[in-house]
Amino acid sequence: MTVFILPNEFLSKEQFVPIPYLEAEISNSEIFLGESFRLNVFSENRGDYGDIHIVSAAFPTISDTEDIVEVVSYDFSHTPHYVRIGDEIGAKYSGGVEKITAQYPSIESMNRPIPSGSSNHVDFLITPDEVGPFLVYLKSIDIPHTDEKSHFPRSGQLDHQDEYVLVYQVNVNP
Repeated sequence: MTVFILPNEFLSKEQFVPIPYLEAEISNSEIFLGESFRLNVFSENRGDYGDIHIVSAAFPTISDTEDIVEVVSYDFSHTPHYVRIGDEIGAKYSGGVEKITAQYPSIESMNRPIPSGSSNHVDFLITPDEVGPFLVYLKSIDIPHTDEKSHFPRSGQLDHQDEYVLVYQVNVNP
């Protein structure tokens, strides 16, 4: 057992609060089966220095990203990480303490560290293989996750991780 005694001066210091932001541009809101569309995602840290900055693009209407979603370019410090259905992933902004099983695939882009004012992008080329609505869930999380300012968006629809997402839709016609 280890016991830590922290002086009051340390505990009273203000914590850094990274504040992620993201926006996305979709090339087409409607396509025909066999056509592709581009999804360009821009993110930045509008707050204090952070340890980790994650942008997640999830695809709830498909079972696998292979042959459907291609990362065309990115300038994050780490190679994008592919999450597959069944993978164990963090939930509820817990930093990995609470876990769930992924219900749909996603691609996570990450910077480590994330200085204040820095920005990044990731661009996708997406070729749906079925007719109907094709959904994309986007979010950004910064660590340390000190409060609601440490994730974007801060309200709206919740995903399978019980975290807020921006929802984008492209209609795929026959």
